[in-house]
Amino acid sequence: MIIKACLEAGFILCLTIITFKRIILKTIYAIPGLSTTKELFRFLKIEGAEIIVLDWPTPRSNETMQTYAAEIAKQIVATKPFYLLGVSFGGMLCVEISKIVSAEKIFLISSAKNSNELPSSIKCFKYFPIHKIIPESLNRALGRNVRRIVGFEKIFLPEFVKMVNSMPAGYFRSSFKCVINWKSQPGSNENIIHMHGDADKLLPHKFVKAEYIIKGGNHAMIVYKADEISKIINTILSE
Repeated sequence: MIIKACLEAGFILCLTIITFKRIILKTIYAIPGLSTTKELFRFLKIEGAEIIVLDWPTPRSNETMQTYAAEIAKQIVATKPFYLLGVSFGGMLCVEISKIVSAEKIFLISSAKNSNELPSSIKCFKYFPIHKIIPESLNRALGRNVRRIVGFEKIFLPEFVKMVNSMPAGYFRSSFKCVINWKSQPGSNENIIHMHGDADKLLPHKFVKAEYIIKGGNHAMIVYKADEISKIINTILSE
């Protein structure tokens, strides 16, 4: 009887702890960068929060940044407070999602708050749309070979290739088009916390206005500067 009572008490205690944790944990909805998955966030160490990585829906041929953001936003439970966290393309989508549902804070990493922060090397494709004639197979091959520009080291290559290969059909062309044709003017949003690396080659930091400039951070700093990024997020979440 004593053993049974102890077991029951232990079970109730565990259940209480689990329930309590669910109540106090903050919810962070995260969107990785173009052609990447939840593995991008595995090095983050966020205290007192649950990171829920949103899935990539299969994009339509006429997708825009706004319509794709609206589709992704359907995965968010907006009836309770939440935070948004986006890397690169994922950060741009977070900006648009925040116009649909209200987030406590929006954490942008290696991203752009509006289309004015995109470099001319990306904007030029609007006038020379060669991405429209590149077949899906070549898009995937190009995706696998941009790791040097993005900043992924060779040791991360197998994981990166796996992520690229997991993207839904039509994803690359539609995603490129979303970024290239993105129209979003600068605005005041005090909830946006922008972190950017000073060694970012894809989205050079001189074009963006970020609250936090990470020294030595490249476009893939979510992996290589995860401790520094985690510290910033934890500090803001504890305020």
